Amino acid sequence: MVGAGPFLWELDGVGVRVGERQILAPLTLSLAPGRIYGLIGPNGSGKSTLMKVLARQIAASTGTVRFDGTPLAGWRGRAFARKVAYMPQFTPATDGMTVQELVALGRYPWHGALGRFGATDAAAVDAALRRTGMSRLEGRIVDSLSGGERQRAWLAMMLAQLKDGSGTRCLLLDEPTSALDIAHQIEVLAIVRELSGEDGGLAVLVVLHDINLAARTCDELVALRGGQLVAQGPAGGIMDPVTLRAIYHIDMGVLPHPVSGTPMGFVL
Repeated sequence: MVGAGPFLWELDGVGVRVGERQILAPLTLSLAPGRIYGLIGPNGSGKSTLMKVLARQIAASTGTVRFDGTPLAGWRGRAFARKVAYMPQFTPATDGMTVQELVALGRYPWHGALGRFGATDAAAVDAALRRTGMSRLEGRIVDSLSGGERQRAWLAMMLAQLKDGSGTRCLLLDEPTSALDIAHQIEVLAIVRELSGEDGGLAVLVVLHDINLAARTCDELVALRGGQLVAQGPAGGIMDPVTLRAIYHIDMGVLPHPVSGTPMGFVL
């Protein structure tokens, strides 16, 4: 519940309505720092809408959203961008930009449009490129990269954006693996997992359609259906036939992974 602990995000009665249509029903939700949350649910359940609310891309129709104890309206744009980085489901066109140029855009919140790109910025870009394994591709045109390489380039940009931030920070990733093959899905999510583990203050909220990838990667799952919160908790609590039936409206079974023991869902 809101106010019950040191939460990074606190949503109290947050809903989104467009005309007569309720896209996101009023929900109350708290997310802690230093954890990976997998946002799951069928198409049209409100996952991307919730992400856009958190990223300040759209305003909630009802309720209050607090980040790090402060309502979203109380955050100045650049200060918020130093704390929260958002990768939308469909990333913008890069228009002939190199990987290094894309990653350097992440430093905008730190120096603005007229500020100088200094040594601190260059170091942040270099560190982000190294961390995501993109240093060797820094001169390549982003549009010439494979899907997995492009996603790593965008992750690098987000890391450069959050570099030098103090205290808690957050990555918002809307379906970062949707266009990737299984090998690149695992690769991108492994980087996300490692980043969260290395920085205790970094929280991640990631939209995933593959329930098994979500269970494998995330500390907790947050399930939506029809704009409503259906369930929240560790994968072991969500990955049971009754809960999965409530989320997806299909009959599913669950078995432990033969190596890791992580619960795996399958359609009956």
